[in-house]
Amino acid sequence: MFYENWMSYIKDDTKITKLAMPGAHNAATKGMLFPGRCQDGTLLEQYEYGVRKFGIRLKRKKNGKLYISHSVSTGMRAEEAFSYFDEILNKYDDFFIIDIRVYPDQPIGPLTFHFDCDPAEVDALIEKYLQPEVYALTDFDDIRNVTLGDIKKSGKRYVIHNEKELYKYSRNVHLLEPWDPKVFGLKPEKFVKEDLKYLKELESEGFFWFQTQQTPNIGTENGLKWPPTLDKLLRPHFPWMMEQIANDPVMLEKVNIVAGDFMTADHMKENEILYLNLAKDVVKPELRDVYAKAIGKDI
Repeated sequence: MFYENWMSYIKDDTKITKLAMPGAHNAATKGMLFPGRCQDGTLLEQYEYGVRKFGIRLKRKKNGKLYISHSVSTGMRAEEAFSYFDEILNKYDDFFIIDIRVYPDQPIGPLTFHFDCDPAEVDALIEKYLQPEVYALTDFDDIRNVTLGDIKKSGKRYVIHNEKELYKYSRNVHLLEPWDPKVFGLKPEKFVKEDLKYLKELESEGFFWFQTQQTPNIGTENGLKWPPTLDKLLRPHFPWMMEQIANDPVMLEKVNIVAGDFMTADHMKENEILYLNLAKDVVKPELRDVYAKAIGKDI
């Protein structure tokens, strides 16, 4: 049960923006064809592996229904994806972040693909599956001041991020998400070094979404290798990257959400990310040994 409730091991006075938590890039892409598929687990399975930040991208198809999107790739119905949040809320207690967006327009060669959806339809899904009146965290001035203890007292279970606050219960929580196609298209051994510079050099006014997945881009060193292949190439370098963060006071202070692809392949990424909370000294003292054992780490 550790991964399902790992936040219960964290000190109540820990600010949610200072907590190291696993995140899932393009979280709801299970079952999508390989150019767009970044995850092989459902949202429920990702939660059960320790993921607490979910990136959801939407688009409306010509049939008028909402689907999960990753660029021109289309996945499951949005309703199916949202239904997993209902299961999470009914089974578990940890706090999580839902980042809901419409996929941005995509220029591909001479064509530009346009995506949209009706916010009212998303509101309906939130009302149906997320019990927002009870569980949505909306009453705060600055997310940087919110602690896990505050969240527990409020009974809230999640925050919905949308920078335009398009949805009834969403908040424009500052979410720094540095990304450059040239950097994310480097060979893995180069990428991990360049990616760490974001943590070294940038500051967030809220959540810091540190992305570790590589992306296929024409003209870069990796070219058009698809996410499953890129992830296999990156995985051997992931522990080194987390070790650098753990041993650097500046990066350790800033690190917050560490997101990646294929977060249910095994527990390796979650274990490496969750170790950062031991390095940050935010695990309850009486539970440090149990926490460390659960993730297979020495302290």
